[in-house]
Amino acid sequence: MNTPPNDSSSTPTDTFLAGTYQRILRIAIALSVAATIAATVLFGWRSGSGLAAGSLLAYLNFVWLHHSSDLMVQRMIAPGAGGPSKFRLVLVFAGRYIFVIAVAYVILKSYPGMLIAFMVGLAFPVLAVICEGIYEAAVSNTKQTLN
Repeated sequence: MNTPPNDSSSTPTDTFLAGTYQRILRIAIALSVAATIAATVLFGWRSGSGLAAGSLLAYLNFVWLHHSSDLMVQRMIAPGAGGPSKFRLVLVFAGRYIFVIAVAYVILKSYPGMLIAFMVGLAFPVLAVICEGIYEAAVSNTKQTLN
């Protein structure tokens, strides 16, 4: 799912859309770095640290979600011995949520001053997806205008 299709029937649109996941990751990193620097300069190191922690956790969660979605697709395509086990799928999905909840709990109990910045940092993958949607709409509109 991460690489563009290699068959001769793939269209330029398919190739363009195959890069979506990587673009979302790059946008999320860029937003996180820029916002962390801004939060550190404007609000201090605690806010910057909280935002960086939230951004990192959200990034890892997004990557883990993509990986677990790939595992689910593999399981659907090869339900027999070729796909991942049901236990592994449940462990991946449940583990992701347990990890996020555990880190949020530690931040809440140990560093309450970082909580708001941490929560803001959790939103960056969503903002990256929105930016990617706008980018794809603009590129699609440009291609239609040129044709």
